[in-house]
Amino acid sequence: MNYSTKLNSMTRTLAVAAALLLAGGAIYQASAQQFSIRPKATKFAQQGSNTAANAMFSGARDLIDDAQWTKAEQQFAQYLSAYPQEKNLDAAMYWMAYSQYKLRKFNQSKNTIDRLLKTYDKTTWKEDAQLLLAQLPGTISVKVDPVTVTVDPVVATPVTVAVAGQDPLDVQVRTQEMQARIAEAQARAQERTREAQERMQERMAEAREKIKDKTAFKYNDFDFDFNFDFDFDSGKGAGKGTGKGNGSADDDPCEFKIVVLQALFESDPQRGIAVANDWLKAGSGQTVTCKRAALRLLARHGGKAVTPTVLGVAQNETDLKLKTTAIALLGATNDDSVLNALRDFALNSPQNEVAEAAVYALSQHTSTQALNSLVDIGLSTKPISLRKTAIRSISNRPGEPALDALFKIYDSSQELDIRKSVISGFGNRKSERAGAKLVDIARTSDNIELRKEAIRAIARRGGETAVETLMKLYDSEKNEELKDTIMNSFGYLNDKRVTNKLIEIAKNPQTPIERRRRVVMLLSSRGKDPDVIAYLEQLLRQ
Repeated sequence: MNYSTKLNSMTRTLAVAAALLLAGGAIYQASAQQFSIRPKATKFAQQGSNTAANAMFSGARDLIDDAQWTKAEQQFAQYLSAYPQEKNLDAAMYWMAYSQYKLRKFNQSKNTIDRLLKTYDKTTWKEDAQLLLAQLPGTISVKVDPVTVTVDPVVATPVTVAVAGQDPLDVQVRTQEMQARIAEAQARAQERTREAQERMQERMAEAREKIKDKTAFKYNDFDFDFNFDFDFDSGKGAGKGTGKGNGSADDDPCEFKIVVLQALFESDPQRGIAVANDWLKAGSGQTVTCKRAALRLLARHGGKAVTPTVLGVAQNETDLKLKTTAIALLGATNDDSVLNALRDFALNSPQNEVAEAAVYALSQHTSTQALNSLVDIGLSTKPISLRKTAIRSISNRPGEPALDALFKIYDSSQELDIRKSVISGFGNRKSERAGAKLVDIARTSDNIELRKEAIRAIARRGGETAVETLMKLYDSEKNEELKDTIMNSFGYLNDKRVTNKLIEIAKNPQTPIERRRRVVMLLSSRGKDPDVIAYLEQLLRQ
């Protein structure tokens, strides 16, 4: 099968998938359209005791707030896989489903919600998940007694049900209302059909690009996360099965050569290294795709002996993809001899992709020199996004030296975004020093935005200290905006004392009405606490 035939086959397959998608219906439940499927901003699950898990969860939640749906989905999926014993897996499942919904991955979102509801039947996220499920495209039924209207992707037929004593005129009016709703639903369906067609065109274009470069690496965490694995076997693992990958062409000579080279590495690593080195030489005639695969195989099988080869490509290659692949792979060596070069790439390269690859590579090195380089990047004049990536990498490192580095960046920089990023890093650490710094910022900083960020970070840390600190801060704080931030942060904390504090705030006649409404919303996520139920009933009797 040649390239053109394979591409035409893929195009036909995508077209069929589009037809099935449209035939399956994209009509949302009309009544559900009135509500937001995103939970209240203050509803968060209590996090577990694993510091690394908490850091990953908080980072993924930050991606939700930043509307970075692809990264959020990937990080929550990684969280679920890496920490299957954590307490807030139901929250992670919900947010992953929400990210998939925003990415229009409706089938995946439905599967994630089904798994959440099946695995955690008593989860406090049940109502949010069900509301999100109601927003997914599919066949629906809208029931309004005494008229039942069934809406499917093609036909919507009102069926009048005879009820003893029912006014026929009333039935007619209700029927007309249902017909109006049907017309509205059909108009929405037509709009979604148009959107689906546009998305399908985009997917076809993406498929063509994937055929051109089947070993593309991807960016996930740290804004640059190199994927070391390349797998042509569609789910069976590298080097096994048929050797055919997603979107691969059966007769692609480069793909076949890569499979053969991989087999040679596994049979005779030294011979594999020799062939890979030949591929990487100038004038070898190999494509960029083949050369990138050779680099990855060298990094996987060659150890520190191949570091000079990979470094040479990183320093001398002009092709951006090949260059960034080599730079990122230097992170797998943990070889101090490459650190000066990585620091130079990060601080001096005019190409942002090169700098990102270098920061990623530095984040994989555990040495003090690598940490110092990340600090230099955090304090540099490079783009804010790159500096924040370096700071996140530092905050994820264990030990006091990393904490000292965060203190240094916070004290040395006056830039708001950088300081907020450091505060978020403090929130990811269980250190008493980090906690004390957050309390100090929350109480004394002359910048209200930094105080807000510190309050949120204290809440994310959780535990008894966080509960006591935030309750005291609320009682002593005079700024109403900060009091609102503290109250909203109570949503992070699943503690009876917090519940009682929220009821106390709501009962206080001096509490502004908007804050009292917010308290009621927060209390609604507290499960079946009898005190909460009693208070809500009391409000209704007033």
